[in-house]
Amino acid sequence: MSLFAPLLLGLGLLSLATSAVAGPVSSQVYQPVSLADTNVEFRGEPPQAITAQTADGLTLEGAYWPPAECVDQVVIVFHGNSYNHMVSAYRAEPLRAGGRGVLIASYRGYGDNPGKPSEAGLYADAEAWIAKAQELAPDSRLYLFGFSLGGAVAVEMAARHEVSGVATMGAFTRLRDMVPKIARALVTERYDNLARIAAVEEPLLLMHGTKDEVVDPKAVAKLEAAGGPNVVRVNLTGGGHWVPLDGLAPRIWDQWEKLEAARPGAAAP
Repeated sequence: MSLFAPLLLGLGLLSLATSAVAGPVSSQVYQPVSLADTNVEFRGEPPQAITAQTADGLTLEGAYWPPAECVDQVVIVFHGNSYNHMVSAYRAEPLRAGGRGVLIASYRGYGDNPGKPSEAGLYADAEAWIAKAQELAPDSRLYLFGFSLGGAVAVEMAARHEVSGVATMGAFTRLRDMVPKIARALVTERYDNLARIAAVEEPLLLMHGTKDEVVDPKAVAKLEAAGGPNVVRVNLTGGGHWVPLDGLAPRIWDQWEKLEAARPGAAAP
């Protein structure tokens, strides 16, 4: 089922009963899965359990692989609108390539985390995880990776903070574009990548499967056009909404480093 299938299905009923679905539109965006319903097996050493404190007083659980000795790179991973941080950790484990650090962020209401997800809430959660990464590895270069809805979180954080590189997979233009036109006026959550991408100055990889069944591949062309010269579009030929990182991770790191080195005034790593 599509990650946004419940949202699309529910909103598709508007033509029959607008008042019946007007209230819970935003709540259909988020599809968290509890940790009790999650069973993953890692390829190598499992990540450490880790927590971050949000500005509004929530304690969120995530996962962390610290960087190897003499490695100064850490990537924060923001997952999509479903599942939880343990599923995200399983998917993102290949980003440990070369001993890099990987911090799996999660959101309020996901897994066993307290709170109710919202756009403002997810951004507050992301701020907490960025602060946590800076605390854990203060001398490291920081990167952001976001999948689907997490791509919007990564873009927003990159617009607010100076980081070394950003990558998204399956990013949409804005949330309202993911629902039928008749329902867009009822979508209160913005997640507007199209508006925010121009504020991202760091090297930004826009990865998108050419056969993405959830977010139309045309979205990545629109995002590329809205961005600046720092944006690199990566077409994942034959790929769907999620493309496994096993073969991609080394290429992502290589591309980040090349783009980073090419930036005006860039210091040698």
